[in-house]
Amino acid sequence: MARRVLIDTDIGTDVDDLWTLAMLPSLSDVRLEAVTVVYGDTQIRARLAAGALRAMGVDAPVYRGCETAMSGKSVVRAGHEGVAIDELPAATHETGHAVDVMIELAAANPGTLEIIAIGPLTNIATAIGRDASFAVNLRRLYVMGGEFRIGWPEHNFASDTTATEIVLGCGAPMTIVPLDQTLRVPVTSADVDRIAESHPLGRLMAGEARRFWKWLSGLRDGIPGDRSYPHDPLTLLALTEPSLFTCEPSAVTLEADGRTHRVADPTSPIDVVVDLEPEGLHQAFMRSLGC
Repeated sequence: MARRVLIDTDIGTDVDDLWTLAMLPSLSDVRLEAVTVVYGDTQIRARLAAGALRAMGVDAPVYRGCETAMSGKSVVRAGHEGVAIDELPAATHETGHAVDVMIELAAANPGTLEIIAIGPLTNIATAIGRDASFAVNLRRLYVMGGEFRIGWPEHNFASDTTATEIVLGCGAPMTIVPLDQTLRVPVTSADVDRIAESHPLGRLMAGEARRFWKWLSGLRDGIPGDRSYPHDPLTLLALTEPSLFTCEPSAVTLEADGRTHRVADPTSPIDVVVDLEPEGLHQAFMRSLGC
């Protein structure tokens, strides 16, 4: 039976959100219930998500969610968000609010909905605060966030630490795919060229990748401008390819700036990815995009 999945995304800045949606047609064991968008200009993000789904023939609604962080932290904007919308077929998003949709879908069949959270956690934390049964009704959360080796404040967790604290403490079964692991699976310019020739959205994704790489490499010296990492696709693959990941139940704590720490705790509902198979996951990622 196909897994009921909702993807909560801040699509439009890093190309990896778009890569994640582009994987969906190849995943026969995933039934996409909805896409919800979060963080900043959700109008642009929703139009991009809806256009991408329509171009691939994926029939799933898209809903706008929370734009501002609970913590009050300002939104980081690269400037290229929305540039690619004109390359997509005209598509409209739904009029309901993402948080209401999350609550309704989780309650409709308790214990079956799984959320792939690949943006700041504001929508999910808002749902937890609005409905006490929401976290109980979920089957599992898969969260791209945190960093447990170097001491970096990872973007998704740091963008709204108030929301992150709420989600980490909600008690729902959860798998965290952290930055220290996703950085082990690079996607290079050569990979992007292969994807461009193999996927219906390939040329769009290549343009998005190179815009993102140019912005990222300009942030500071030493950041290469010819690659990035499939943080968000790996989070979806944690659901579909669990044998390629090693997890450890952990108690996770968050500092005020978004830095994270963990200690092994067999009683915790939070599984943290502590190892993965880089080559196997790179192959699974490329295969899901037709390569």
